Amino acid sequence: MNPTMAALAPSVRTLVEHQALAGRYLAELRRCTESHFELTAGVIATVDGIELASISHQSRYRPAQLAAMASSLLAVAAAASREVDQSACERLIVESGASKLLIKPVGGGSALLLCLALPSQVLLGKALWAAEEITRSLRSI
Repeated sequence: MNPTMAALAPSVRTLVEHQALAGRYLAELRRCTESHFELTAGVIATVDGIELASISHQSRYRPAQLAAMASSLLAVAAAASREVDQSACERLIVESGASKLLIKPVGGGSALLLCLALPSQVLLGKALWAAEEITRSLRSI
């Protein structure tokens, strides 16, 4: 690749670089959720399911497992989107009577994903707004 093309290519951080930024990722997760709505659990992970930063307000949520499942679910959603000729999956929402799960790729070449577990009473619009704020912030780090 010539030097001009190399300069234009998006840089992809290594796992070690992401782990070094985990404190900043956690600060953004807290900043965008704590004062806005009740959060059961939140995880920022690599797209291959490695937990980097997390908040969990209930001991039954295991952030490492949530990160791995979010990665797998997002991969399935992306495959389903491709199957029906849709563009890339922008978010995945799983709702039940008791809770909501919002999974969103961070984008911008970051190779990160965001997963928010929410109680059912949280308005989906607020959660979507917060997820967009978090991913925008993470892209700028």
